[in-house]
Amino acid sequence: MGIEIKIVGFNSPLYNQAVALREKLLRIPLGTRFTPEFLLQDKNNIHIVALKDGKVVGTVLAKPVDDKTVKIRQVATDYSVQGKGIGKKLMLFAEDYARSRGFERVILHARYYVVDFYKKLGYSVIGDEFVEVAMPHRLMVKKL
Repeated sequence: MGIEIKIVGFNSPLYNQAVALREKLLRIPLGTRFTPEFLLQDKNNIHIVALKDGKVVGTVLAKPVDDKTVKIRQVATDYSVQGKGIGKKLMLFAEDYARSRGFERVILHARYYVVDFYKKLGYSVIGDEFVEVAMPHRLMVKKL
């Protein structure tokens, strides 16, 4: 399966495909949608996508928190390609990008059902479970 991972610009056509994928997988199942105001926050993120035949099938956002830390957000892979290693490839690309820019650690808020996925990538759970977007999450961290 030929997958291309790359960074795309805010408000580009591929960004818009990634937003649609994020909404389909991460918001609609919870009965919510993205608002234009919420999406304005995306300006300050690095947008990474996985492409298959020119179509976005995976996405991840990376946002610098400070000069040493990047926060990973909104990781999603289309149902048609889940379990094929695309999420892992996206995460490794995001980590390599962060490392190449001098960042030393990655943090993320993992939905309870994907904690094991991140543990396999070397992330550690920090603190207690908390609720975010009406769902249990765990704070996770990885030193780069």
